[in-house]
Amino acid sequence: MGINKNKKKLKWKVDYENSLYKIYDWDKKLTGYFFPRYGSVESGETGELNDEHTDELNKSKAKVSGGNLLVPMLKLNLLDVQEGIDLDYTIESLETNLERTRLWKRWIAENHREFNIVGSGIYTAREDRNMLSIVLSIGSDFILGEIEVITKLAPLLDNLHESGLL
Repeated sequence: MGINKNKKKLKWKVDYENSLYKIYDWDKKLTGYFFPRYGSVESGETGELNDEHTDELNKSKAKVSGGNLLVPMLKLNLLDVQEGIDLDYTIESLETNLERTRLWKRWIAENHREFNIVGSGIYTAREDRNMLSIVLSIGSDFILGEIEVITKLAPLLDNLHESGLL
């Protein structure tokens, strides 16, 4: 048996931790999070979804119907500044972030069918009030497990990266 040389090496990595998957890029930088929709486990009772139960679902490579991908959207650099901000800088920052927001909107409009994105929402990052994150709700089925999840998400992550959004 020969090695399949056409097999694309994944540049993304995931680590399962506390019922979610942390996504890292090729430089080992945290890129986002994937939250499986555990309440949708195929053919079986989900019961209580505590950490022990979700760990077992991941170990058994259960099938779930979708999940949420959370990635950074934009950095405002306008909040919690003690010394005040120059008006021109404020206008430039808002214009730059407005254009990036429009880029996200176009990307979702052009790619939602291909990646089965059924919704999205914007949130302030818990760790950084200046960072807005976007959650992409994905309607596709997922097999749980680190390799299975990243294999499913890689085309979406690659597209976001190539579009300048990650």
